[in-house]
Amino acid sequence: MSAFDRLATITASTRRGGGVGADGLEEDYAVEIAALKCLPLDPVDPEIAQGIENLSFREILTTAVEGGLDIAEGDILVVDSIEYPVRAVEEWTWPPLGADYLILYLEDRI
Repeated sequence: MSAFDRLATITASTRRGGGVGADGLEEDYAVEIAALKCLPLDPVDPEIAQGIENLSFREILTTAVEGGLDIAEGDILVVDSIEYPVRAVEEWTWPPLGADYLILYLEDRI
């Protein structure tokens, strides 16, 4: 078991908008990834938050998931029935293992 597997104690899912339908109305969000493991959600460092449009560091959370997952800005990460809009996604490789991860920046709706 990897260190990430031991630390990824949160089970989450993602939802993605269906886009705009033929009637011009936005379609509902649907489950994209039913179950994934992520690190606990943590407040983001204030310096990083400066690059995320119109939000202060108190409104941004961050987590990491395994790389290769289809998660994009605009998706919703759902943890314990709480929805967190994904504001940014960043690919990251941990050099000692060469393992790929995604860092997610989430809007905290406090």
